[in-house]
Amino acid sequence: MRLHEIPGRPKDALLNGAVRPWHIVFIVAVALAVSAVAAWEVTRKYESHRGELYITLCSAMAGAIYLAYVFVVPEFRRSLPVLFARPIVRPHPADLAWAFFAMLCWGYGLYRIAFLFPLMQVKPELSQVMGFGDAGVPIGPVYLAIGFAAVVVAPLAEEVMFRGFLMNLWIAKWGLWAGIIASSVVFGLFHLERTVYAAVMGIAFAMVYLKYDSLWPGIALHAAYNLLTFNWLLGQVVTIKSSAAIQDLANWIPEMIVTMLFFPVAYIFWRRFRPAR
Repeated sequence: MRLHEIPGRPKDALLNGAVRPWHIVFIVAVALAVSAVAAWEVTRKYESHRGELYITLCSAMAGAIYLAYVFVVPEFRRSLPVLFARPIVRPHPADLAWAFFAMLCWGYGLYRIAFLFPLMQVKPELSQVMGFGDAGVPIGPVYLAIGFAAVVVAPLAEEVMFRGFLMNLWIAKWGLWAGIIASSVVFGLFHLERTVYAAVMGIAFAMVYLKYDSLWPGIALHAAYNLLTFNWLLGQVVTIKSSAAIQDLANWIPEMIVTMLFFPVAYIFWRRFRPAR
């Protein structure tokens, strides 16, 4: 199956260019390495809530570097009009709502109960690395600037690099599901300690992209999801857990409730977004 046949608009600027999937993986690796070091240094003075701030800043900085490459590399730049074209199917609010709900049930439910809670039982010292903190990050100019980048820059850059470029190239080379899974695994791996969480989210974003043959719906969902992680929204409920309380299952009740909704919601999402081919 050729890239320009998935699902219906030509992407020859990307397919026929000199860019290969390993080039994109290399770009992402360099961007992440630079961002990880820089974010660690910047957040050094925010020790009490460093975990959440570090993850947010690292993602935002890496996204900015991705976008710089997008406008420098000719094949990337020429592919943008197709990747950002109007969706071939008009996005229905109910479809997008179910997609968003499925992502929430995974990220704030099953992932936390199935992976984070057991991890905290054996390695509670990793709580800050996994984004937990005793208190929320104080809202100020620095945090708002980082938050803006995480909501605007990171979703835009990640959807372009992983779904727009990497997934499309691998679909053209290996086929539909191999391309979806491979790009989602790489997406997960480059989220480091959140590999499992991000890989599943990558599959969801891939299915949204393929349904509409446009990056816009996925970017909107990605941005809305990132917004909820801030400590004055859902982050207040699921990420603010003291190191003493984090091992007590009673402090994970919201996550357990959301987990029970995951499977029926995921089924509905699959029915609405499963790739046609």
